[in-house]
Amino acid sequence: MNTFGAELTFHFYNTVVLTALVAAFALWRYRVAVLDGMRGSGEATLAPPLPAPRATAAPFAAAEVLTWERGARWRLARAWLLGVGACSLLLAASYMHRSGWEISPAHLLMVTLVFATAVAPMIAVALAVPFWRGLAGTALLLVACALLTLVAGLIQRAASGRPNTLAQLQLIPLYFQFAANALWLPGLLLLATGAARLRGVAPITLAALLVFGLAPFIGSRLTAGIAATEAGSDWSLRLGLDGVFLLIALPAGWLAWRRLHAVARAYEAKRFSDVQMLARTWWLMLVASVALELVTVRPQPALSFAACAVAYLGFAPITRFFLARAGLAHDRPPPRTLLLLRVFGYTARTERLFDRIGARWRLLGPVTMIAGPDVIARTVDPGDYLRYLTGRLAESFVTSRAELDARLAALDLQPDPDGRYRINDFCCRDDTWQATVIELMQRADVVIMDVRGLTAARRGCEFELRELGARLAPSRLVLVVDGQTDRALIAQSFGPTANRVRMLDVGRGNRAEMQAVFAALVEAACGFVNRGDLPRPN
Repeated sequence: MNTFGAELTFHFYNTVVLTALVAAFALWRYRVAVLDGMRGSGEATLAPPLPAPRATAAPFAAAEVLTWERGARWRLARAWLLGVGACSLLLAASYMHRSGWEISPAHLLMVTLVFATAVAPMIAVALAVPFWRGLAGTALLLVACALLTLVAGLIQRAASGRPNTLAQLQLIPLYFQFAANALWLPGLLLLATGAARLRGVAPITLAALLVFGLAPFIGSRLTAGIAATEAGSDWSLRLGLDGVFLLIALPAGWLAWRRLHAVARAYEAKRFSDVQMLARTWWLMLVASVALELVTVRPQPALSFAACAVAYLGFAPITRFFLARAGLAHDRPPPRTLLLLRVFGYTARTERLFDRIGARWRLLGPVTMIAGPDVIARTVDPGDYLRYLTGRLAESFVTSRAELDARLAALDLQPDPDGRYRINDFCCRDDTWQATVIELMQRADVVIMDVRGLTAARRGCEFELRELGARLAPSRLVLVVDGQTDRALIAQSFGPTANRVRMLDVGRGNRAEMQAVFAALVEAACGFVNRGDLPRPN
């Protein structure tokens, strides 16, 4: 047993578990900080802007947009599959070579396909696939890969001139046995960091903890190495173990902090998307588990590290290459901005709506919304997280007209390298949110508002309804309602145009209901709005 590999394995697994705990705690505190900020006041109450009706982009057939979106999802999934597959081939070759396996085409394909299963959660997040559908897709991918392994084995045996027998069927249980051995631990690590409410903060937390957490590990190794020398022994005795640890911890902490800033700057510069960053984190966990296994049980650990490092370092450029050639720009419909509004206070329900509608819309255009504790876990990005960690979260809030104008001018309306648009969320004070939401209304091509929970006793979103009725054409609105929604209050807010607003009943939020909502949004976004169709200013 290689004690170096065992210690490093213990450190890595502890870091992943600690990441889940720290990320959950940090997200909770971040949510509390945002809620406290929302209750505060800005420099002055912002006056609502005057109505500024505008025409949307040129009309586009809704059926064509839905067809393009379905095709784009397949192309995006294929790009991820090819990119991760190419990286898996590198990792499989390294693993088999360092393990002393005979590298035959069938066995190389089997190991490659097992490692390539890591693409399943990446595709699920990129395409906003619900958890259980993603789990079913992973199971189908495993079965398909097992069958491909069998076919490859049959072809290889036939090519060598040997007859195929029923014994070749053993390749299927062999595939699943190897998959179980290779994927069970990375799968647990993925569950620890891949929960929907932790995805926004887990990657950057892991990046910092991996660097800073190496301090005690390197410190103990360095102390042992120094103490083994005649001169170093006296020096280490003078400093003591705490002194040596401090010498390592301070630079490690500085490196971790610099790493946080580097990740945040790269994200803001659109060098990668949130899904690409999350995918790198998950790929790191798989590669690290393979590397640690090789380091622990095989000689020459440096060679094992180097081989696996190639597979990890190649992940970002290889996947970026395939994503850039996914063809999402081909015949892409004009981008449409979606504004998502809701009744505050229903966290689980709002998160489901955002996952099924808001996240899916990001292939068609940017999403804007007012930030709030109910959906903060879905919208936090590295820049927001870093401002919170450095005590500068107040900079994220709109407190004046100048800040609002600057934020509106800086709206991110361009797609990320993976072809998906970003979420523009606005943190507002109690006296700035109304002016902000009106500005977002006037810049949106289509608005979805979840008014489930709206009753005569709970009229928190009455202001938004009234402003929507006064400023936007009803053809650009989609309201999500249920059996308890006070529709009379909606009619009162919209006045004569209430019967022209799309209202869709969503109860359990199943696939059929959400598909109907998404199709209605596409239809609303694609229609041309004449200025004469817009409501007149009051």
